[in-house]
Amino acid sequence: MMKTHKPMYHYSPYLRRCLAMAAAGLLAGCHPGSRNDASSSGQHERDEKVQTAYYKYLQGNLGGKKVTLQLTKSDGQYDGIFYEDSLARPVTISGSTDTAGHITLVTYRQYDPVDTLQGTFSQPGVFSGYCKPAEQEGKGSQAAPAAFALQEIYSEGTRRWQVYRLQDSLSLKPGDSSSPKARIAYTLLWPGKGWPDAGHLLVQQTLAGDLLGLHTPVTAGAQALRNAADSFLTTYKQARANLSPGFAAGTFNWESQIRMELLWNAGDIVSLACNRYEYTGGAHGQTNTLLVVWDLKHARILERGDLFRPGYEKKLQQVLEQKLRRAYDIPEKAALNSRRYGILFDKHLNLTDNFYLTGHGIGFIYNPYEVAPYAVGPIELFVPFSELQDVLKNPGGVPAT
Repeated sequence: MMKTHKPMYHYSPYLRRCLAMAAAGLLAGCHPGSRNDASSSGQHERDEKVQTAYYKYLQGNLGGKKVTLQLTKSDGQYDGIFYEDSLARPVTISGSTDTAGHITLVTYRQYDPVDTLQGTFSQPGVFSGYCKPAEQEGKGSQAAPAAFALQEIYSEGTRRWQVYRLQDSLSLKPGDSSSPKARIAYTLLWPGKGWPDAGHLLVQQTLAGDLLGLHTPVTAGAQALRNAADSFLTTYKQARANLSPGFAAGTFNWESQIRMELLWNAGDIVSLACNRYEYTGGAHGQTNTLLVVWDLKHARILERGDLFRPGYEKKLQQVLEQKLRRAYDIPEKAALNSRRYGILFDKHLNLTDNFYLTGHGIGFIYNPYEVAPYAVGPIELFVPFSELQDVLKNPGGVPAT
């Protein structure tokens, strides 16, 4: 089924449920508001810092292997997604620049460091240097550093992006340096130059409406970011105005973090992750990752049913359950919700609409409380297309229509 863009915001089923949870207070932060609402608090109460950052799509070779690096930079800090074709799934990468201008980037998988890239932009758009593999326990010798050379190239079907970052805060007791505060730290990705009009509009609508929770159309990334920040801080102001005697000050150290990252950006397919953390009082904050996949060639948001043939559900569930068992060391015959080995609420792993696509496979992220207790944390499972050939509409994962 093809989903074309509409004049107003389109909400995918998964995002619609998440926004409904937000309205119920389980995921805070999607509060309606306006710039005027928050700014009426007085700028002296707030510590605002807005930045722009760059996005680079780099391709090349590392030790004879084809790799892709999507990199953002702000204030000397780097973040991004790293791909090695032979590994199929994306890994996160982050790092910084030293005083001599050398860049050190570390790739991570499941929070463990994997490789370290050290190099420089030897010329505009060319990042080169050496990659040092992570040390492994029990290994007498390590592989020698491998040379890499990555060039900024935007092939047909790869999009340019703008990056906006904002930090802001609002004191519970203005003028008191020890006062509890509401703090925000947002990183927003926004369509850059050279986009087709239909795809540009669809992505703007999804980012502002589905992911930032704004209720009115916004066409500028910086304004979307400010409106989202003002909505959260306006809610804090309202809570501040209704304080009861003897309130617990610690519960008013509110926090809201949003960080967007691109998991795939090629072949007119864009997979984006919106990582959120929010604390608005209570035992702990809420962490969630919302995923969206755009087919920009046809100006639509992809859903599971667009990728698979009818009757795929049982096969996909079996594959995901096997991935889950391997990831969490659950014996083959043990129930997934058993007391000794299990981690889930139910005996079987329900399918989720929260997925991303790459050129090699499909990844699923289950957020805390979705299928397992909060202590389990997010569950991420990745399935190469090669393991789903009998249920995919197209061997390459993306439907041809």
